[in-house]
Formats: sequence, structure tokens, C-alpha cells
Amino acid sequence: MSRKFVLPGLAIVGLFFALFMVFYGMRTPPVPPIEFPPPKPPYKHYVAGSGTVEAASEDIAIGVPFNEITWKIFVKAGDQVEVGDPLFELDTRAFRAELAEAYKKRDVSIANYENEKTTFGLYQKLKDKRAVSENEYNKRFYATEIALQEIYEAEASIERIETNIQRSIIRAPISGEVLKVNIRVGESANINPFNNVSLIVFGDTKHYHVRVEVDEDDAWRIVKGEPAMAYVRGNSSISVPLRFLYIEPYVIPKTSLTGDNTERVDTRVLQIVYEMDRDSLPIYVGQIMDVYIKGLPSDEKF
Repeated sequence: MSRKFVLPGLAIVGLFFALFMVFYGMRTPPVPPIEFPPPKPPYKHYVAGSGTVEAASEDIAIGVPFNEITWKIFVKAGDQVEVGDPLFELDTRAFRAELAEAYKKRDVSIANYENEKTTFGLYQKLKDKRAVSENEYNKRFYATEIALQEIYEAEASIERIETNIQRSIIRAPISGEVLKVNIRVGESANINPFNNVSLIVFGDTKHYHVRVEVDEDDAWRIVKGEPAMAYVRGNSSISVPLRFLYIEPYVIPKTSLTGDNTERVDTRVLQIVYEMDRDSLPIYVGQIMDVYIKGLPSDEKF
């Protein structure tokens, strides 16, 4: 008798369990609190744009005067250096071999000049100038002059090679901070114009600049000199007031992409540069910030 009720009982239990799971799944889950809501525009009339943080000197891509193997690296990312401090050194062995050869050529040129000078001096001391033909006299004179010029040429070659050796030590063009190092000992320091990778990115970071890109459709609403406010993406509680520096009066195709789903890549933008204090905020060069610029009302008539 009990077996007759086992299957119906299990079916009823399964039905109640299914109904429970359906009603449980239909519950509205609690909305998690937004830790950092989107920033609220600080101005009644504003123009929004994306701003890229730059060094005050703009980001300097350190280059090299010629292709050569990297011999030594003196800095790492984050180092503060003064103007003229060495950043890295190229292999100078080929130049030093040329320098040794140039010194030998100069010594030979000096010896040759002394020989020609002595011979010509004897011609000059002759009491009777008719003892030597005018042609021979002139040959000795010009041979002496050529020997002297060969000395000058050898010295110029020495100076050129020594200059190249000095240029092999790449130095900081200004006082600033090493932002990124993309070169290693033993790698070729390439001056290929088609290679967009900077060997060292360098800049003055005592102050930051923020390069704000504004859609060309809103460019007319920008008023020169008006303030702006920048917000850190991911934490709208970190905001920084910006001081106007200048407008680059040339609208360009948008090249700095933020990854926003609504972002257009076929638009043109006006670039406005602002200054901000670095302080101790966790803001870094290359970071993209949300920027609101005080501007004209969108319904302004001219």
C-alpha cells in the first residue's frame, strides 16, 4: 500500500519545490549602492570632454643621433634627473677605434708637414733664387700648404669623432622625471622614423597639463580663459580644478580614444590645454580624466 503513494508523494514534493524556486527566482534583487556615482557637472552651462594628463613640458620622446647598440642605462622609470644628467649610453667602440686611427693620421700629417716645411725653408734661404726653378719653388710652397691643410683635416676628423663619442651619451634635455624606459642593454637604439616606440619618455612633472578634446560641434561654446574641473575615472570623489593655458586653434581628427561605446571615431576635435597642481593625488601622466568646462549655453544665439 505504501508503494502506491511513493511516486505521487515525490511528484507533489517536486511540484512544491519547483514553485518555490520559481517564486524565489522572481524576487527583485537589492540594488547595490553606487560607490562612486558619475560626477555632477559643477557649472550650469558646461562643455564636457575627455582630458589626457601630460607633463608640463609635454611628453618628450628621447631620441638618438645614430643607430647603435645600447651600452649602459643610467636611469629607471620614476627617477628625477637634472638637465644634462646621462640617461643612457650607446656603444662607442667603433668610434674609439676611428679616433685612434685619426690620431695616427694626424701624427703622420704633422711629420709630413715638418718635412715639407724644412725643404721649403731651404729654398727660401737660398741667396741666389736662380738656383732653383720657379716651378720647383712653387711646388714646394704648395706642398707645404697642402701638408698644413692635412693637419687641419685630421684635427677636424678627431673633433668630429670625439663629438660623436660625447653624443653617444644621451642626456636629459631639461630637469624632469623619467616616465617610461623602453630600451634595454644590448638592444639596438633605432632611429627608424616608422617606429613609434619611444626609447625613453621624459618630462617636467612638477605641474601637470591636461589636454582636453572637445567635439567640434561644441567648439563654439568654449570661452577662452574659463575654468574647468577634472574628475578621475572610477572615483568621482577625486576632482581637480584646472587653470586655462591656451587653445590650439586647429581642429584635428580625433586620435585619443577612450573606449566609450558611444564614442565616434570619425569626428574632429578642438584641443584645449589646462594646468593642474600635481600635489599628492593619485593621478599619472597618460591618464584620461572626465573634464567639464564652463561654457556658453547650448541655445546661445549670435
